[in-house]
Amino acid sequence: MRRISTRQLAFMAICLTFGLLAKSIVSPLTNTLTDFFRIPGGSAAIGFSLAFLIIGKQLVPLPYAATAMGFVQSLLALGLGMSVYQGAFVLITYTLPGIVIDIVYLFFRNRREPFCFIAGILSCLSGAFASNILVFHLSGLALLLWLLLAALSGAVGGYCACLVSVKLNDIIKKGVLE
Repeated sequence: MRRISTRQLAFMAICLTFGLLAKSIVSPLTNTLTDFFRIPGGSAAIGFSLAFLIIGKQLVPLPYAATAMGFVQSLLALGLGMSVYQGAFVLITYTLPGIVIDIVYLFFRNRREPFCFIAGILSCLSGAFASNILVFHLSGLALLLWLLLAALSGAVGGYCACLVSVKLNDIIKKGVLE
C-alpha cells in the first residue's frame, strides 16, 4: 500500500472543506428555484460540492481517496450541524458519492474529461437517490425531476472539476506549489 504524503493529505483536506463550503453557499440559491417545484434543493447543489471530491481524486489518485474525503465530509457535516434533514444518514449520503467516484476512476484512470463528467453525474445521482430512499421519499414526477436536477448538477460540476484539476495539475507539475 502506498503511503499518503503530507501534500496529498493537505489537498484532500482543502478539497473536502471547499466541497462543504460550496454546498452551503450554493444550496440557498438552488432552494429558491426548487421550492417552486416542491422538491428539496440539495440535488441541484450537490454537483458543486462533489466537484471538489473529483478534483481531490484527480490530485490524489490513491485508492479510496474520494471515499475518505466523502466520509470526512459527512463527519464534519454531522458535527457542524449541516445535516438538518438527513441527520445521521449523512454518513451514508456523503460517503456513497465518494465510493462512486472511486469506482468510476477505476474505469477512466487515464482520461480526465470522461472521468470527471461521468463521475460527476453518477456520484450526484447516487447521493440524490440515497437521500430520497433514506429521507425524502419522493415519487413520480417529483423524483424524476429531482434526479434530473442531480444529473445536470453533476454534469456541470464534473465539467468544472475537469477544468480546475487540469489547471492545478499543470501548476503542480511546473513546481509552483513545491
